[in-house]
Amino acid sequence: MFLTFAPLMSLNLVSFVVAIVLMASIHLWLTLVAVAVLPFTYFSGTRLRNVSFPMSWIVQGRQAEIATIVDENVQGVRVVKGFAAEERELHKLARAATRLRWANVSLNDARAKWGPLTENLPRLGLAAVLLYGGILTIDGDITVGAIVAFNAYVVLVQAPFRFLSFILILGQRAAASAGRIFEVLDERAGVVDRPGAVDLVDARGAVQFDDITFAYGGGEPVLNGFTLQVCPGETVAIVGRTGSGKSTIARVLARFYDVQQGMVSVDGHDVRDVTLASLRHHVGVVLDDPFLFSASVRDNIAFGRPDASIDDVVAAARAAQADEFIGELRDGYDTVVGERGYDLSGGQRQRIAIARTLLADPAVLVLDDATSAIDVQVESRIHEALHQSLGTRTTILIAHRLSTITLADRVVLLEGGQVVADGTHAQLLADEPRYAAVLARIEHADDVSTGQAVGE
Repeated sequence: MFLTFAPLMSLNLVSFVVAIVLMASIHLWLTLVAVAVLPFTYFSGTRLRNVSFPMSWIVQGRQAEIATIVDENVQGVRVVKGFAAEERELHKLARAATRLRWANVSLNDARAKWGPLTENLPRLGLAAVLLYGGILTIDGDITVGAIVAFNAYVVLVQAPFRFLSFILILGQRAAASAGRIFEVLDERAGVVDRPGAVDLVDARGAVQFDDITFAYGGGEPVLNGFTLQVCPGETVAIVGRTGSGKSTIARVLARFYDVQQGMVSVDGHDVRDVTLASLRHHVGVVLDDPFLFSASVRDNIAFGRPDASIDDVVAAARAAQADEFIGELRDGYDTVVGERGYDLSGGQRQRIAIARTLLADPAVLVLDDATSAIDVQVESRIHEALHQSLGTRTTILIAHRLSTITLADRVVLLEGGQVVADGTHAQLLADEPRYAAVLARIEHADDVSTGQAVGE
């Protein structure tokens, strides 16, 4: 809106200069009378601007607050309903709306105080011109025709000042809005490509964690001196208690975060020295709570390879044991899933996420408890399909279930952010009591989950 009306204001300013020159050529003193009120108009307009800018900024912030509350409640509707928190969230929205109303009322109060003054002061100037011009006409100092022409020029002079309050209010709203937009646009990303970063091409899948230390937000280190080497084509399961740093390994490998000390490398390249796009093309991560877009099942699976054929999409879905339930959907692969995929069950979303990653065919595959919501029978079939495809890629399994560990060639026990044991499942079970204790916890959790599922 500002860019629409600002050019009109510029044209009015040109007319203002031309009119002043023509008025002065008719009668200099009458011209001074006509423009005498303009400094006061400018003063009132400036006061309006100074008040409206901070209030416009507050209004924008209050509107953003309401938008955030609405968005969070729509996205988290299951959590809200699950805790019967509808009334609390409605009160929260009402309080935010009250704050927005206060800001809007304050802004309109400022407009009501200074806007009419800015609008009507030029009219006083016009009245003064008629009064003084009438006296001059009676005395014979100026003709009636000159007065008529002078009044036309006065209208041209006063037009930009009468428009001033509107353009000032609009300009301050535009400045406040633009300020908030640029505040977001100017925010530097935490992880970006280094100058001179190169593309990672033809990755073999050799992964190395070399004495890395990582902490979230400057807190206590989650990974502390973590060292691990994974050979190309090897499948490694990482096991540990909750909070031992298992999921963090996937995040620093895909460079969602940068480590504070040490180095993470793929094929001998420090992940900080390669471009993010090429790194994440070769490192695929499947999380336990996958995100699906409000698009068709086919588009969700082909997200990493938009040009993939339907045959490739179906093959990836079959490997993830998703083809059967997709075929039962109303429109099959063309079925549009709801927002975030909540029209599907948790296990179905996980299988689509696995298919999406398998279709992208990364050299390194990280499964972070990616089958936690899938029942044992389907999981076993997924494992069988993965066994057939894992041999061609390096795979890191963040294991929270005992059945997942059976996929691995090697098992790593993590404790306190460090590797405390490394070997096959049988070796660790026989020689490492801490591993047996972790497995006991995992088995107990599986039993509880199975019992809950049966009860449901």
